Amino acid sequence: MIRASQLALRRGAKLLFNNAQFSVFPGQRVGVVGRNGCGKSSLFGMIAGRLSADAGTLTWPSAWEIAELEQHVPSSSDSALEFVKQGDRLLARLDAERMHSDPHHAAEVESQFADADGYRWEARAGELLSGMGFSPAEQQAEVDSFSGGWRMRLKLTQTLMRRADLLLLDEPTNHLDLDAVLWFGDWLTRFPGTLLLISHDRDFLDQVCTHILFLDGETATLYTGNFTAFARQRMERMSQQLAEAQQMARQRAHLQKFVDRFRAKASKARQAQSRIKMLERLGEAPAPRSPDSVELPTPQPKKLPTPLLKLEDASVGYGDDVVLSQVRFSVEPGERIGILGRNGAGKSTLMKLIGGSLPAMSGTRYLAPDTVLRHFTQFEVEALPADRSPLLLLSDAYPETSMQGLRDWLGAFKYSGDMATSPIGPRSGGEKARFVLARMLYGAPNLILLDEPTNHLDIEMREALTDALSEFTGAVILVAHDRALLESCCEQYLVVADGVVAPFEGDLDQYAQWLRKRRSERARAAPVNRVSVAKVEPKPVNKRGQNELKKAEQAMEQASQQLQALQSRQTTLAAANSVDVAALSAVARELIAAQKALDTCEAHWMTLAEACES
Repeated sequence: MIRASQLALRRGAKLLFNNAQFSVFPGQRVGVVGRNGCGKSSLFGMIAGRLSADAGTLTWPSAWEIAELEQHVPSSSDSALEFVKQGDRLLARLDAERMHSDPHHAAEVESQFADADGYRWEARAGELLSGMGFSPAEQQAEVDSFSGGWRMRLKLTQTLMRRADLLLLDEPTNHLDLDAVLWFGDWLTRFPGTLLLISHDRDFLDQVCTHILFLDGETATLYTGNFTAFARQRMERMSQQLAEAQQMARQRAHLQKFVDRFRAKASKARQAQSRIKMLERLGEAPAPRSPDSVELPTPQPKKLPTPLLKLEDASVGYGDDVVLSQVRFSVEPGERIGILGRNGAGKSTLMKLIGGSLPAMSGTRYLAPDTVLRHFTQFEVEALPADRSPLLLLSDAYPETSMQGLRDWLGAFKYSGDMATSPIGPRSGGEKARFVLARMLYGAPNLILLDEPTNHLDIEMREALTDALSEFTGAVILVAHDRALLESCCEQYLVVADGVVAPFEGDLDQYAQWLRKRRSERARAAPVNRVSVAKVEPKPVNKRGQNELKKAEQAMEQASQQLQALQSRQTTLAAANSVDVAALSAVARELIAAQKALDTCEAHWMTLAEACES
């Protein structure tokens, strides 16, 4: 297990946490949460060996294989599949042994590799890449041919390829679309090892985590349950602390009143002195620590024309390549529209068409004369001039406004004092995103386009943005992988898929079901796509082969049910208040064996199916 005992850590003069004590047992999936700068990434740095504790100890089994998501992807001419393959340390060891060891030792390693089902590495890598949104053709493309966001996906996929006992993931969903986030959450719930996950996505934490480790700027507290359970327990604890503080304050006031009244009287001097000692022992009433609430101002539009925007049979693309065709919808005041679809399907292209930065190749785009449109993009966050301060950047956009008015506005977005006047370059991604939001909202727009606005924003700022959007009387069009934001803000959805934009009648749970069905259909169609289109004369049905295939299907179903039962038991054991370490370790071992059995059944079924088809 991972055990922290009286753990303390400083970064410079800042104390991140002190006297922290917690234990994480094998198989638990722990979300690490807290405000930006509270020490979440530093805790990962200690486990990875980059940082040392200032006091106390942090221990974990030395035999554990640890996989950590790195935030940098080196340049590489390898294919995406080869790059992901490098994450499998067992495979890398086998390659090294074949080159440098004697044949007998290499044979021994190869036997271990076979026992670990290592020869399925290409199927494992392909499954991970497909889940992350890489098509078969893209899996063969060079790493350097991908954009920064897609390369981070490759790095995450490579990390998942590791046969890890402990997985450290710091904001892994920042570069994923909703489709990939939903698949990734399912994958993590099946992960048999121990997981530490830093995320500001409440729904993702709810889906994946069995425990929450909360860093509050002073210490670390481990809560049982997902994020919703943690939030409820924390509020209950804070209410109890507040009641205790109020009771202590009343007791102090009563004692102080007695002391003030009778201190000067000789007959009461002894009692007064006794009360003074009681006051000293009582100490000051501890004030409960509550999260800093953030309220973002919401400037209301001056005019709300109807419609704000309309697209009629619009096609859009780049050069001669059409990405989307026959796009047709209108935007009315007060509407909240969520754009769904995998990365690369054309969501950002659609947003550029709506925003006017990309002209329609055919059809029409109508923007009402009184429409004031603002578009938030991640490109703006990355393109901020590093040497300019937030105050000067906002003044550049609105030169007619007084500096004090701009300061007041930035202060509402937690940019006050030196933060407003110092260069923005050294600021974190979340702080830069906050500034871009502040600049976008200042002009009182009536149509807002938000393309992944929550990347790097902490939970409090995400909730503040959700509240601000709910009070906004204009229209909002939103692309996001944060389910909580989509569900809270959006009343209707559009799906971008296969070159068209269509309404989606349903909620995000139904969208997740639609995605699973779509992936399943594509998986079933994959063998057909490999068959030659040449006419083939029918052959007699091989009844023996069909019987064997049916038996293989039954075995595969039984193995799947056994795996699901073990996963359910692991979740129950990990969420218990009193954790049975031996039972949890045993289930973890059974899970590994069950996954191998299922993989073997699937491989056998595939062989028989291909034989029957041929």
